[in-house]
Amino acid sequence: MTQTLLIEVADTTLDTDRKQKAPLYTSAGIADYWILDVNQRQVFVFREPVLEGYNQQFILQENATLSLIAFPEIEIHISQMFP
Repeated sequence: MTQTLLIEVADTTLDTDRKQKAPLYTSAGIADYWILDVNQRQVFVFREPVLEGYNQQFILQENATLSLIAFPEIEIHISQMFP
């Protein structure tokens, strides 16, 4: 069974999560990969895995909302993801 969503929480591991782990998750077929950057209070979003990486990659700031691929009707406020 392929996982739909994987979330990493990064304070000192942001580069590792983005550059080393993202390709691993792509090959595993993780459809929705989020990295919570606790220092900058933003979320890196990776979606649509393909052989070369993720087709969609974007960063959302604290004032944005985000929906899960599996449940697009559910909106999560980025600000609520951080203490």
